[in-house]
Formats: sequence, C-alpha cells, structure tokens
Amino acid sequence: MGSLMKYSAIATKIRAMESRLLKEEDYRRLAEMPNVPQAVAYLKRIPAYETVFGSLDETQLHRGQIERLLIGTLYHDFTKIYRFCDRSQKSVLKLYFSKFEIAVLKRAFRRAFNHGDRTAEEKEFRAAIQHFTEIPLDKLSEAVTVPEILEALKDTHYYRVLQKLEQTERTSLFDYEMTLDLYYFSMIWKQKDKLLKGKEQELLTKSLGSKIDLLNMMWIYRAKKYYQLSEVSTYTLLIPINYRLHDSDIRSMVTAADEKELEDVIRKTYYGKKFLELDGQKLESIFNQVIRKIYGEEKRSNPYSMAVITSYIFEKERELDKLTTVLEGVRYGLPPEETLKYVEQTKDGSTQ
Repeated sequence: MGSLMKYSAIATKIRAMESRLLKEEDYRRLAEMPNVPQAVAYLKRIPAYETVFGSLDETQLHRGQIERLLIGTLYHDFTKIYRFCDRSQKSVLKLYFSKFEIAVLKRAFRRAFNHGDRTAEEKEFRAAIQHFTEIPLDKLSEAVTVPEILEALKDTHYYRVLQKLEQTERTSLFDYEMTLDLYYFSMIWKQKDKLLKGKEQELLTKSLGSKIDLLNMMWIYRAKKYYQLSEVSTYTLLIPINYRLHDSDIRSMVTAADEKELEDVIRKTYYGKKFLELDGQKLESIFNQVIRKIYGEEKRSNPYSMAVITSYIFEKERELDKLTTVLEGVRYGLPPEETLKYVEQTKDGSTQ
C-alpha cells in the first residue's frame, strides 16, 4: 500500500505521457515526407513536440538546432516527472540526471575536437535544467577548446576525473568519452545503495547491473572484432563492475583466441543461456531489446515503483534515436522503406 500511495500520481502522469509517444504509423508518415521542414511540421502537430517546435518556423531550422530541440523534449519530460516526485524520489532522479550530464559533457568535447560543431543545449533548456546540475551550462556552452571545458568544470566533481587526462600526451575524444562512461557507471553503482533500500534498490541494481554486463560484453566483442586490441588494452575499456557475469567470464572473453572462441564463451554466460543462441553479432543487435525487456518486466511486476519512471525515460530516449534516424533518411532522400529499415535497426539497438 505504501508504494501505491507513493507512486500513484506519478504512475498516472506517466501513463498519460506514454500515450503521447510516437506510433509506428508516425514513423511511416515521417519517412514519407519529401523534406525535413515538412517532417518537422508534422511533429509540430504532435503534443509532445508541439511544446518545443510550435512557435518556430520549420523552414528556418538547421540540423543542429533540430537535434538540440529534440533533446530538449527529453529534458521537458524529465522536469514534468520531477515535479510529481517527493523528496526521496527527487534524490534518485537527480542521480539519474547524471546520465544526461554525461551526454552534455560528451557533446562539449565533440565540439572541441570537431572544431565548431555547435551542439550545445538550447539556451531556454539550459535554464530549465540548471537546478538539476552543478555544471555551469551557460559557461560550458561557450567553451570551444578542451582547456576551456575543464575551466568551466573546475568547481564540479567531473574536473578531478577529467583533469588527469590533460596530463597525458595525445589524448583523444575517445579517451574523454570512455573516461566519462567509466566514471558514470562506477559513481551511480555506488550511490544507488546510499539512496535506495529494499525493492527499489533491487530494481535499479538489476537494470543497471545488466546494462553494465552487456556493455562490457559488447566492448570486448568490438575490441576483438574491429580493433584487435591487446588483452591489457581491452581491460582498460571495461567498467570495473560485475553483476551476472563472473570474473572468470570476463577473463575468458578477454583471452579468447578468436571471434569463434569468444562467441562460445558468450553462450556459456548467464546472458547466453537466458537469451538463446546469443552470439557476438546478436549481442550488438539485441542490446536495447534486452534492456527494454528488463525495464518492461520490472514495470509490470512493480507498477508503483521507480521502474515506471526509468522505463518511460528509456522509451523516450529510444524514440529520439528513431526520430533522428528518420530525419536523416528524409534529409538524404532515402526511399521510405529504406529509412524505416534503419529505424527498425535503431529500435533493435544495432546502430548504437
């Protein structure tokens, strides 16, 4: 009864928000649009996107601005959910927001390394989400070099982690992004036990732990298939956390002599047994499917818990990925059937 009372209002709000998620028919119609402005005009008629696109002239929006506005709809939804939370729920959501912080920082570093790629958040969205983060978003949006980014982060907990990279030679964008990923997962894994107890802790441990395991498996697979990295280099890519994977599983995957041996090892893991015929290639293609299944099971089993929130945010992020894919297909004049094929791949996780 306690969880029912605690999450009743939030669950009702999220059911209403879920009803506004795009349907397959929406993606089909978008894919058939002759150009991006007409696709955006279609989005303006959908309540979830009318909020951010409604007052704008779609013929004047450029690619980067559209991408920033789409991200803004995620922030808008997050803020709406946050308003319905009590103090303890807000603490957990602020922890979850660190995932968005990592995305903001990655975009900042991409600007620095891509020399002029202006992908900072729109000014109005920076103002809306500033109270969720200690990162000075306005100052970060003006940073165009790595030293300027670090200067903007000087009073945040991210500075200590990233500043170490400045002391090494030939640091790449990959190094900064990987450092942020490793820090994020390690931080949230530790913090969840301080903020959550009982069933809530168990639910987040399951979804987060499974994601970490699958990411580690996927990174090992990619390291071997695409980059032929040494065992030592492969270990540096891995999140130092195990959930359903044992140390022996990780070791066997990293030391596998070739791709075939690696796939044999994968099939013997918890995930290989649970998801029949799982191999390296399928691991890449079903990553989002597996995570979605976990979120779905948690939500069905615990409809009045944090699972209802995390499941919705996951679905919204997937929607934005698919929307970006559709708009790219329209931009490059792909036949609708081909665009929708790429959308389906995005849905399954194979373009991640």
